[in-house]
Amino acid sequence: MKKFVWGFSAVLLLTAFAGLYFKGNLQNPGVEKTEFLFDTYCSVSAYGHDAKEAVDAVFRELREIHNITDFYREGSEVSRINSAKKDEVITLSDHMFEIISVAKKVESESGGAFDISLAPVSALWEFDKDGRVPSDLEIKNALEICGRDAIIFDAEKRTVVKKTDDAKIDLGGIAKGYAGDVAVKILKSYGVGGAIVDLGGNICCVGENRDVKDKKWRIGLQKPFEVAGEYDQVVHIDEGSVVTSGTYQRYFEKDGKKYHHILDTKTGFPKDADYSSVTIVGESSLYGDCLATACFVLGKEDGEALAKEFGVEIYFK
Repeated sequence: MKKFVWGFSAVLLLTAFAGLYFKGNLQNPGVEKTEFLFDTYCSVSAYGHDAKEAVDAVFRELREIHNITDFYREGSEVSRINSAKKDEVITLSDHMFEIISVAKKVESESGGAFDISLAPVSALWEFDKDGRVPSDLEIKNALEICGRDAIIFDAEKRTVVKKTDDAKIDLGGIAKGYAGDVAVKILKSYGVGGAIVDLGGNICCVGENRDVKDKKWRIGLQKPFEVAGEYDQVVHIDEGSVVTSGTYQRYFEKDGKKYHHILDTKTGFPKDADYSSVTIVGESSLYGDCLATACFVLGKEDGEALAKEFGVEIYFK
């Protein structure tokens, strides 16, 4: 099961809550645009002042962020980091600096439950194909390449240095979050009246939902493993972000056992849990992306403590 399934589900879900307003306001009919980026369908809907120009500007920036963070794109900034040699100093772009700054902060605060250097382990599982369960020895060897000291980040110099040739980063669990925050910043700079940014499970809301009296946005939390549009809770927010990380996004089955893509950074295996998703509601989509994964790995008690530390709401499903 690939990530685009959740992305499309999110588009349908948002239509249920917000589409009537964007399509039904005769004075400001609104602008909607969708493109396939970050391995999912990304949709932006906005109304008000310069909405079309704002949405076009958002997608220009989304494409740039996608291009520099794409793990598989030859020449991307991630690819440049991953192909660098041990101790080679790599100067980061503004986008990459912001992403890795937050990634490293959440990594530290979560005790390594969120780790962008886990790429060598993730690559063993091949979740986007038919699925493969790696051996214990393969995982053990890959874990030795990962961890807090695999990628040394210097915030003052805005650089990273790899401690081994084989160290790699994967921003699949954070790039969309950063892109969401950038999209919000652009939309606000254009002064749009209201907007929803849906980046395949990362939802950002801007301005007011004038279709309802309290002006709040309604975002449904999908029931794990249910069909699109099946939700068991609705959160009401002003401006802000709703980010979900779930086992139903990417998984495969082998010999009657289900293996999902959220890996325990200590074991290298899918996190064994009695829940299927974690949703973070807060101001920043970037932090939400990191925290949703970190809290899933940490478990309910420690995950709730970490969410409280960062001042965000958390929902386990």
